[in-house]
Amino acid sequence: MKVQAVLFDYDGTLADTLGLSIRAFQTVFERYNRARLPHEEIIAMFGPTEEEIVRVGLLEPAAAAQAIEDYYQVYEEGHRAGISADSEIARMLQEPRSKGIRLGVVTGKSRRAFEISSQALGLPDVWDAVVTGDDVDRPKPDPEGIHRALRLLDVPKEHALFLGDSAADIEAGRRAGIRTFAVQWMNVSQSALFGEPPERIFTKVGEFKAWLEENANYEPKWLDWAKQIQAIAQSGLTYARDVYDLERYEALRRLSVDILHQYTGVGKERIRLTFASETGYATPKVDVRAVVFQENRILLVREKSDGAWALPGGWADIGYSPAEVAVKEIREESGFDAAPVRLLAVLDKKFHGHPPEPYHIYKIFYECRITGGEAGGGVETSEVGFFEEDALPELSLERNTEAQIRMMFEWLRHPEKPALGD
Repeated sequence: MKVQAVLFDYDGTLADTLGLSIRAFQTVFERYNRARLPHEEIIAMFGPTEEEIVRVGLLEPAAAAQAIEDYYQVYEEGHRAGISADSEIARMLQEPRSKGIRLGVVTGKSRRAFEISSQALGLPDVWDAVVTGDDVDRPKPDPEGIHRALRLLDVPKEHALFLGDSAADIEAGRRAGIRTFAVQWMNVSQSALFGEPPERIFTKVGEFKAWLEENANYEPKWLDWAKQIQAIAQSGLTYARDVYDLERYEALRRLSVDILHQYTGVGKERIRLTFASETGYATPKVDVRAVVFQENRILLVREKSDGAWALPGGWADIGYSPAEVAVKEIREESGFDAAPVRLLAVLDKKFHGHPPEPYHIYKIFYECRITGGEAGGGVETSEVGFFEEDALPELSLERNTEAQIRMMFEWLRHPEKPALGD
């Protein structure tokens, strides 16, 4: 599974603020109800926003407005009194974002409480979506907040994770149909036991980082290093004039070849010819894929090279626009004449679960419609077919993944959806 998004609960998951929140509620209820409530009783109230908990718990409803302000005052002062961000969590949040994974928060906290805490703790501003208790009608364990976050992120549930520390978090994630994990890496967690079992419990931040590195289909670090070294060498050999600089850039190029040879087993001469023999300033290559729908099915062609299926497409040709390339590839690989309709997506190949690839590649997906011609293979293809989303054949993963094909069907279901870009 390609992980495209990670959703987090907040209190007890990203911030060690549960104890502070409990103390703030205790202060308010002791002040207005003359009752000192134990931790367990406060935690049992969790679910609605802080404001709703105060309103429901007060014996005198008329005092609610002031009691709510008192809560926020105690909560904010508590942050200044010594609660600090966990540096390991801050670093953990940067890693998936740098790999193109979208991040979101789904919390029962009010928007005001979330902003007080996140600003006071100085957590990195990495959020692509924040859903608070003010944004939903039904708090966790209802999955409404998770569904809303996935819509905001434009990520299907099959490609997202949710992490939380409470039984309500785990139940919400399971009900949303999303892979759900429990965390118990803070001093205080809401739940020690879970009615709905999580897929796994992480007791250390490093455990989750290691799991995500192994399971998120990141591009291997060695491949990224090799490509960057090759790009530096290629650009240096293009512009350097000093003989000693040229020798250094040649050494870098040989190093990039050695890295690829070591980790792939491919012969050095083949790598040198295909990867390390280009000249000029190094830039990403561009692969254009054509997307054609007919009666709720998508056009695919069987590649002769590996016997698997792909969207018609290939390298962008000099002198052609992306739309013209898409039309040209449809004609050459499927036999159909076509006209361009609209751009659907521009993706960075390294973020989307393809096999290791020596080049840095941008993939352009362009929707087209058939205007004529008839199905027939080409020089590089042997068969042509239209396939339903739930009956896809074996795919040529170098060219397109199942997640990308399913992503294209989202535009069929939602024509108003805007173009997507990494």
